[in-house]
Amino acid sequence: MKDMGEARYMLGMEIVRNYAKRLLGICLDTYIKRVLESFQMHYSKHVVTLVEKGLNLSLDQCPITHDKKE
Repeated sequence: MKDMGEARYMLGMEIVRNYAKRLLGICLDTYIKRVLESFQMHYSKHVVTLVEKGLNLSLDQCPITHDKKE
């Protein structure tokens, strides 16, 4: 075993560190591109979907009747 320094990539994910702001993050760009290419979807158009911070979803919120599902 040898020390190769801090991990930069692991399992297709990029590990991003910002020591000044004490932040640690994971970037999935490379992984997502590989998945899209494997399903021939890499030329698909993207769309931004906004999600409220701290949003909690549950099965109780799902529509039950056929009319509500439509």
